Amino acid sequence: MQQNMMGPNIIITEPSSSLRALGRNALAGKWKIAIIAVIVYTLCLEVPPAILDAIFGVTAGDFSTFNMSSNIGVDTYSALYNSLPSYSPLSGIYSVLVTGAFELGICLFFLAMFRRNDVDTADIFLGFERFAKALGLLLFQGLFIFLWMLLFIVPGIIAAIRYSQAFFILADDPTKGIRQCMDESKAMMKGNKSKYFCLSLSFIGWAILSSIPSGIVQGIGTTLGFTGFASVLLSIIAGLFLVPVIAYIYATFAGFYEILAGHLIKETEPAPVVPVAVPLSAPAEPKAEPSKEEGPATEASVVSEVPAETAASDEAPVEVPSKEDVTPAKTSSEESKTEE
Repeated sequence: MQQNMMGPNIIITEPSSSLRALGRNALAGKWKIAIIAVIVYTLCLEVPPAILDAIFGVTAGDFSTFNMSSNIGVDTYSALYNSLPSYSPLSGIYSVLVTGAFELGICLFFLAMFRRNDVDTADIFLGFERFAKALGLLLFQGLFIFLWMLLFIVPGIIAAIRYSQAFFILADDPTKGIRQCMDESKAMMKGNKSKYFCLSLSFIGWAILSSIPSGIVQGIGTTLGFTGFASVLLSIIAGLFLVPVIAYIYATFAGFYEILAGHLIKETEPAPVVPVAVPLSAPAEPKAEPSKEEGPATEASVVSEVPAETAASDEAPVEVPSKEDVTPAKTSSEESKTEE
């Protein structure tokens, strides 16, 4: 993967299309179990609150201090009353208690899937093994985002992106504390907030496409006059058309975290299987080329390169005497005989 280092964290430079390709590769051959896991995750988060709201919930009309039916008519008031959603504090308490554990479980599931480990639908409930820590992280994360949201919506969105990796960090190492997960997420996202935002926006097309059948189902329910719990249940069923997109998003962001954590390195060409020995020849001495200023080499310059002894021998050649001119030297015995 293409990545740059900027201080202690990794800056992702890959385009969104390449990051989405990581998610598709992780889901290859595992779409079925991923979709089932997301369905279980969605139903566990949405069905119990809907049941609690239907049983114990109250609508805004129940808090009315005057009778509106006398002003707008009984039929109109009845239709308006039935269209108002009911809400129960119990559903809110349930959502706060279990959302952190299920979020940790879904991160554990897709992180294991991305790493090619064996996964099961029951892995969604593994987050309850760290229930207290997951709940604390959810509350701590929500508090920070809420405080930034008080300034304006844009700082709130930036804060949500800044702490987006906290649950993946906890899923990767459950021994880390809540504040440590928040601080590491903040450090990881330095220089990567815009990339995360653009990657999130790249799924809008898929979300719109999958929302078309969801809207059709909800439209049919409205036409048939479904209200109350039946309407909420129908909306949950219609939302299941978004499940493949949700699985796609989680798998992609699991790969996004793996890059930030340094678990994915840049791919290089593999070395040859059998290395071949290449003989090294002695480097040839470069030939001296005459410079343009000196011009071509002359005879004088060539002679000057000859050794001094050779040059001297050329100047004064030694004459070799012939055989006739050579007289053998007399020995001492011959000289004594001559004197006698």
